[in-house]
Amino acid sequence: MNPTPTQNQSIPFPAQCKVEDIDGTLHLTGTFALRYDIASAASELNDIIELADQIGQVLKQEIALAALKHADSRAAQLAQEVAPHLHKHGSRPFTLITPYGRLKLKRQRLLDPQTGKPFIPSATLWKTKQNRHIVSALARSACETVQDISYRKSQKSLSETACVDSLVSSSTVWNLKQQEEQRLETMQQQFVESVLKEHSETLDKHGFLPSPSEKSACEEIEPEISLEIIDAEVEALYNYFTEEHPENKGESSEVDKPKEVEGKRCRRHVPADTILLQADEVVTKSQEPGRKTNKTFTATRESGLGQCEYLASRSSESLQLLVAVILVLWGLFSGKKLEVISDGAAWIRLWIGRLIGVEVYHLLCWYHLCKRVYEGLSGLGVAKEERELWQRKILGFLWKGDVDGAVEALKSLLPRCRVRSRVEELIDYLLRKQSWIGDYEGRQAAGLGIASTRVEKWNDIAVAQRCKHRGMSWTQTGVLAMALHAAKAKRCPLQAAKKNAKNHTTL
Repeated sequence: MNPTPTQNQSIPFPAQCKVEDIDGTLHLTGTFALRYDIASAASELNDIIELADQIGQVLKQEIALAALKHADSRAAQLAQEVAPHLHKHGSRPFTLITPYGRLKLKRQRLLDPQTGKPFIPSATLWKTKQNRHIVSALARSACETVQDISYRKSQKSLSETACVDSLVSSSTVWNLKQQEEQRLETMQQQFVESVLKEHSETLDKHGFLPSPSEKSACEEIEPEISLEIIDAEVEALYNYFTEEHPENKGESSEVDKPKEVEGKRCRRHVPADTILLQADEVVTKSQEPGRKTNKTFTATRESGLGQCEYLASRSSESLQLLVAVILVLWGLFSGKKLEVISDGAAWIRLWIGRLIGVEVYHLLCWYHLCKRVYEGLSGLGVAKEERELWQRKILGFLWKGDVDGAVEALKSLLPRCRVRSRVEELIDYLLRKQSWIGDYEGRQAAGLGIASTRVEKWNDIAVAQRCKHRGMSWTQTGVLAMALHAAKAKRCPLQAAKKNAKNHTTL
């Protein structure tokens, strides 16, 4: 007989597994016998591998069932030893859902004659429900798969791995993900509370703790910032100043071009006495009644020692608290400086502006600055080639930190503007942000950060790649579940390495 194994084919064979307690140690012994003829053909290699996988599934089920029955019997025995008045009262069917299928067994039930109520000792010991339980390994696997694919595809993948038609429903996978979000968020809150017990006075003294009255101000002063893909022309402006391009070398024009750094460019780094903070927010479409969008607040922190933390939270206040407690642990109040690179959103401005007694340097992200200049000069009403020259000229001033020069050049354009209000808004923007516009050219030559690229990439990994496709809508908890799980993966080097290798991305 030369059958061709299929993925869902059951492998009937006699198997026995015995479990014993020997000197307090669990011993599992077993045997199995199988004859399965496979023809020598091109498919032989794949047939053997698939057959071995199916045998492994069956063996795992047999071993698990034998061990579970033994453990259930032992739990009942221990209960009777502690309370001799208990006596056996039949058994109840129980289903355990595992990554390798459903395990069905009957658990011993005991009756307490004093109360007249029966109970199942193993259910109490294992903290499971009476009839059905999903093991933590399957829950973790479900949470992992939905990071990259939909809940329905995740349900299908889990069922195929277990070699069954339907292991769990897509709604069950959704519930598991929500439970994981609640667990991770609770752990995060507990961590913050534990640090605040010791350092709340110091943090409050330096203005790191947000007051409840600032909530509406932090989130509503500015309109939502669009995080859609930046136009190719804006990308070109950004690269014109931050990268070396052949077209720049032979170009002769009035445009102020960035100076070429003599020798090899200094590699990007964070000074030893500095903690670099990048903060942002991600906007997703909401499926909750009365709400159009969800905001997930994110941040990254780097130290001169190579440490890096990736954070996410459901509100700006909770993110500020999380950042504050980690800054304490990283030694911010032990002589280190705080450097912040952001897009200048309202909640970040209020947050950084409130800090006292700490050396803080706030830099406006060069990427967002390029975008604002591009948007402002779109109102010139001139040919594309001339507009590009003016864009590079204005950004040439800002690249050196010369806001006054950029403003004067913009004022000279006002009489000829087709949409004057756009240029006026750009002038007002530059004057308001003047204290946050630094010497980008000097910082890049010194290997210091000039843009919030790390937190932007973190936004993509934590939220955008999964939650912003083809008009997807989410609950706020669902988006946060994705972000917190991604943050957890970043704290696990092996898991993070596998994830980065799969996506071909590195931070």
